[in-house]
Amino acid sequence: MKNKSLWIMLLIGMFALNVSAAEITVTYMQSGTYDKAAEKIKADFEKNTGITVELVAAPWAVLNQNHITDLTTGTGEFDVMSGEFWIASVFEHMLSLDEFVTRDKYGDTFIERIWSPGPSNFYGGKRIGVPYSADAYGILYRTDLFEKYGIDANWQTWDEFIDRLKKLKDALAGTDIAANVYAWGAPEQNPAIFLGMYDGYLVNKDGAYQLEKDKAVVALQKMAGLLEYNPSNAVGLSIDEANAVFLDGKAATLICWPSFVRAAADDPAKSKVVGNWRLAHFPGPGFPMVSAWNLFISTYSDNPEESWEWIKAYSNPERAKEFMLEFGIGSPHRVTYEDEELLKQHAHDYPGQLDNLSRAKSLPWTFEAFEIFFRNTGELMIGSITPEQVVENSQAAWAEIKVPTALVEIADAQGLKQK
Repeated sequence: MKNKSLWIMLLIGMFALNVSAAEITVTYMQSGTYDKAAEKIKADFEKNTGITVELVAAPWAVLNQNHITDLTTGTGEFDVMSGEFWIASVFEHMLSLDEFVTRDKYGDTFIERIWSPGPSNFYGGKRIGVPYSADAYGILYRTDLFEKYGIDANWQTWDEFIDRLKKLKDALAGTDIAANVYAWGAPEQNPAIFLGMYDGYLVNKDGAYQLEKDKAVVALQKMAGLLEYNPSNAVGLSIDEANAVFLDGKAATLICWPSFVRAAADDPAKSKVVGNWRLAHFPGPGFPMVSAWNLFISTYSDNPEESWEWIKAYSNPERAKEFMLEFGIGSPHRVTYEDEELLKQHAHDYPGQLDNLSRAKSLPWTFEAFEIFFRNTGELMIGSITPEQVVENSQAAWAEIKVPTALVEIADAQGLKQK
């Protein structure tokens, strides 16, 4: 009996040692936001769970390449990985999270669209990613100017929005305030406007990249027409520079990623529009492009349970609220935008954010496909090529690209695949 008790105590001790010794490596983009949020919770997580966490932060391109190399070689250096559809070529090496989600009754606090395929990453019909951030393209507008000139902001389509721009341009003639500003000098952002104006498919029946040419040409023509309402130097403006124009009170509307500007727009030390701006509906007939970082668990991880504990600790309603307020990280959780105290402070912002996130979709393009398209739109905006040539050039180059299975699935799930 003594020997049996001794063995039980020994086994318990070995199990406790194994749990306390568990170590996971977690990656984030080096951004000063996501990585800093992880650093903030690391000590408490380790204290509460006994799990040691090594955080690895890297610039966007390096981060993606690290993941692709690790998973294709089976090295298994990383347990929990931050990523999006850009690394779809290695989705087959990500662990299905369905059993964890079901067992822990996890996920009912998320915005439905963000918890669905596209913003949430799936492979073979199984969930492999959990979103921890969410931002969707939106339009900020000056409430004081709209009120002054009797212009309403209840647009639903781009045609209706452009009608407002025409009225603003006329009303603001003779002033140094532009009707609109956008970062045309950052051509990688152009697809966001195109996708809002385009209501066709992105992947054809055969699983290849393709646009509906007539619809695409109309959208590109409309996109190029926005320059008429922008400052004269608009084609050279970076994201930060375009945001600065709005913050300085020199534009009536700003097309942007709200997370890049909301904190500054409400800061009297950085903004001349404090108390005079609101986040509006991103027009259709297309959709707002979403940026939704996910956390994945590698199939090569020796500690999937511990990795799942980190995911739950990092992406939950309490942390999402905290991270949004402190770091500006857009919350993927619906309950953040339903918080009555937050709504009192952010009535000009959060309802519009929830509206746009609830309609947002994820791109089913590889980075190569994405780059081909945005570089052509950059040429369009400086007048080097026509909308027809953008479509023709893009589709000719796309013909050489094999679309990853995961991205075909993402396109189909979001209604972006030809029926």
